[in-house]
Amino acid sequence: MAQQKIDIDITSADGFRVLKPTGDLDVYTVGSLRDAIASILEEDTPHVVVDLDSVPFMDSSGLGALMGGVRRLREAGGDLAIACTREQHLKLFTITGFGEGVSIAPTVEEAAEGFRS
Repeated sequence: MAQQKIDIDITSADGFRVLKPTGDLDVYTVGSLRDAIASILEEDTPHVVVDLDSVPFMDSSGLGALMGGVRRLREAGGDLAIACTREQHLKLFTITGFGEGVSIAPTVEEAAEGFRS
């Protein structure tokens, strides 16, 4: 099967980056998200908000990539937060306990306020 494509828009905000994937976040596309997070690890203060509102579907591999991103960014002195209003993603975060240590909010600005630093 051909490698599926997900578009990830990376923009700069006030002191952090915003990653906005568009498309399904699953085993076929999760490499793109990992690569985008890795590219930000090189920066001085690698703080990232991942905006999931244009991701209609996310499976456990997408969740795994986000968890890995949190770990890698925190090791580099940064952090990862999630902007999301999609009920199914929020349920997944609650069920897995992902939301307990990570800032998750409806907007990018509110999510960024929850960075650990």
